[in-house]
Amino acid sequence: MKTTNNQLSELTNEELLKKKKTTKFVMGLLLGALTCLVVLNFVNIFNGVQKWSVLGIPLALLPIVLVIYNSNKEIDKELKSRNLQ
Repeated sequence: MKTTNNQLSELTNEELLKKKKTTKFVMGLLLGALTCLVVLNFVNIFNGVQKWSVLGIPLALLPIVLVIYNSNKEIDKELKSRNLQ
């Protein structure tokens, strides 16, 4: 899912704005889901239902959020260069 500046510069203004909106939505959705997973894991850990190792699953998915965040920063740079932001 790595987008380079060349690919972003080929998009129209409308496509770029739509891409920003989509990536922001997906990042928020994923962050919300990961937050819920972490909270529920802590509740289950403290209630003795599960072990600490299960907490590694939502933490292992955290790099996906970082990739989406970096992609969103690149989109912001392109929008700024076009004076759309």
